[in-house]
Amino acid sequence: MIEVINDDGRQVLEFATTAGRVRGRLVSTPDGDAVASLGIPFARVDERYQPAVRPNEWAGVRDSGQGPIAWQDPGRAAGLSMSERDCLTANVWTPAAPSSSPRPVLVWVHGGAHLYGSNAHPLCDGARLAAAHGLIVVAISYRLGALGYLRLDHFFGADYGDAGNVALRDTLSGVEWVRDEIAAFGGDPSRITLMGQSAGGVAVATLLAESADSAPFQRVIVESATAERVHTLDEAAEVTNELLEELAGPHAAPELLLGSSAAELIAAQERVVDRWKATRRGPGIPFRPVLDHRFVHDIPLHAIAAGAGAHIDAIIGTNRNEASGYIDLLRTGESDAISALQSELVADGHTVTAAEYIEACARDDGVTATAVDALESYVADRLYRKPASRLLDARRNASGTTYGYLFAWQRPDTAGWARRAGHSLELPFVFRHLDDSDAAREELGEAPPMALSATMSASWAAFAATGRIQEVDDPEWPVYESQRATIVFDETTKIVHDPFAERRRLLEVARSTAGMI
Repeated sequence: MIEVINDDGRQVLEFATTAGRVRGRLVSTPDGDAVASLGIPFARVDERYQPAVRPNEWAGVRDSGQGPIAWQDPGRAAGLSMSERDCLTANVWTPAAPSSSPRPVLVWVHGGAHLYGSNAHPLCDGARLAAAHGLIVVAISYRLGALGYLRLDHFFGADYGDAGNVALRDTLSGVEWVRDEIAAFGGDPSRITLMGQSAGGVAVATLLAESADSAPFQRVIVESATAERVHTLDEAAEVTNELLEELAGPHAAPELLLGSSAAELIAAQERVVDRWKATRRGPGIPFRPVLDHRFVHDIPLHAIAAGAGAHIDAIIGTNRNEASGYIDLLRTGESDAISALQSELVADGHTVTAAEYIEACARDDGVTATAVDALESYVADRLYRKPASRLLDARRNASGTTYGYLFAWQRPDTAGWARRAGHSLELPFVFRHLDDSDAAREELGEAPPMALSATMSASWAAFAATGRIQEVDDPEWPVYESQRATIVFDETTKIVHDPFAERRRLLEVARSTAGMI
């Protein structure tokens, strides 16, 4: 229940949660007013590597303010304080305008390679999205890296059997908190959409694969992620051993993982990450969900193909240039790119040549393809597009609605800017932060298309409200299904069926011919 009070002449809103009252603050945005209730504890870390417990109750009214974030490389923490015990918080943005009925809810799970990030990134602040579309936006946090994904039962027994997936358990706890508490903020617990990007999307896809009829969410949005990025128990044990060696040498006692400071663990973690990054193009992600048969029971893609989460509606997609962070599109030479592309194809077991893949790119895109562009495209295929396509295909028989999308907009000054439609570039469009910060201008240039932001944010909001994507005064977008209908978000948004068909067919035929289906 919302209570409007007068505090020193200012409008203040209070919300009653089961742990105590929360005081939000009124924020004005170009899209209208919203109420920000930040840093609300949804759980508490009572013991390292163990599932979180209920937060402590508090007396009086808790003022809104960003809470501490999960431990990570301090250089990535944006100056925010870090805490093991108190990092599990929710930021809630509600429209200030009254509503006669409960509002749909969008729960945001941030990315960051399972290592970095928080629910406080300014380009993912939910105030504008909430105000513009009348929905409630919640951003939740979770433990990261070696403190969130570390197998320990092979050292310490069954009491630490959950350690490998406490980050996923944190995420689920956050969504359950939203389900149980969001009515106090005016939200509808029967219309909760769980949305994640990159590592956050991996978490969402994994929770989708483990969802039952009683899941605390009804819809998911998976952006630039995979449902295949999990460790086996043996792989997870190897990562734990690597971390221990980086922490204190080859004969280090496992107990150091329990007694070392968070700062020491994170420093060792970063050395492991550097080692992984040196092996191949792409993100070095040694810490990830673990196939522990306790919380994660199968590779998520396999579970989804077998029908897990089939009743849940989904939007799944990627950006066109997901790999532009790993391929220097401005400085890589053509001959070097051809050699690198051929090496990538061979490493993945393909029998096609770099020239054949470059030609497939040209046929798909209708323009002459450079070897550099093709190299970026192939790495994007391997890391993001193909996993997203496999996830979409796995849901072809789902009873829930499934949409596929491709974010394709790039800055017009691409000649001097190599990101193009890069990884995470869609986020300020979804959250409507194209024009309100230096960070947005650095990413998007001086004149990003406001109409595209309006389209994407309205589409995501409509999906959260109804399970359908529909533009005002336009026909409903088609679902993915057998024709691979894909919503391409660009200066002009359109539907393309199977937008990378030539690439897909080339690689599928090559694998089939080589007996590697």
